[in-house]
Amino acid sequence: MGVKKVNQKKEQEAPLKGTWISVGVVGVVILATYLLLYGLYMSRV
Repeated sequence: MGVKKVNQKKEQEAPLKGTWISVGVVGVVILATYLLLYGLYMSRV
C-alpha cells in the first residue's frame, strides 16, 4: 500500500517537472535568438 502511494506521487510530479524543462528550453531558445539578432544588428551598425 505504501509503495503505491509513493508511485502515484512520483507520477503526479513528473509532468510538472517536464513542463518546467520545456519552459526552460523555450526560454533559452528565445534568449539565444534575441542575442543572435542583437549581435547581428550591432555588428552591422
